[in-house]
Amino acid sequence: MRDIFRTRRVRLTPVIMTALFALASMKAAGLWLDFSKAGAEEVIDGAPILLTGSPSSPEPHRSETSERLLGQLEGRKAELDAKEAQLETRESVIEAAELRLEASIRSLQEEKKSIALAEEGRAHDRRDEIGALSNAYERMKPRDAARIFEVLDDDILIPVAAGMRTQALAGVLAEMAPEKAKMLTISLANRESVTASMAPEVEP
Repeated sequence: MRDIFRTRRVRLTPVIMTALFALASMKAAGLWLDFSKAGAEEVIDGAPILLTGSPSSPEPHRSETSERLLGQLEGRKAELDAKEAQLETRESVIEAAELRLEASIRSLQEEKKSIALAEEGRAHDRRDEIGALSNAYERMKPRDAARIFEVLDDDILIPVAAGMRTQALAGVLAEMAPEKAKMLTISLANRESVTASMAPEVEP
């Protein structure tokens, strides 16, 4: 009987050990679940984070701030774009004004050249006319030329007399009234002085 009991006891020992190990495992698992729940509750109580993945309260706040900043940036960008457009418009106006000014300057320069050419042409024609008169008075008798010289205006008399040869002019001056001859002589001398002062200096 003792042998049988010992045999059964030996056979039951593994079964009992297995059952005890299973029971301990179940209790350990239960404690772990309780600990996990407690930890989760502490985390939830410490920081209000929803486990379902729904957004927490600070996120909408951050979203509103971001939208406000984006709105401000867009407004600032619009202002800068408007200013840039104004600057471009001003630059276009300035460029157009500069082009008109350059065209006006070119036109004035061309007009000035035309006037200068016209004056040069008139001066040349006047020199030709004065030269022709000088030649004509040289061919006249000194007494006849002197009578005409005494009544001529100075703006004609002086250049005509200056264009005459010295010998022919001397004969005319001898036939003129002394006061008129003196005035003409002084005017011709002053003319020569002015012409000499205006002539360019020649370096030796």
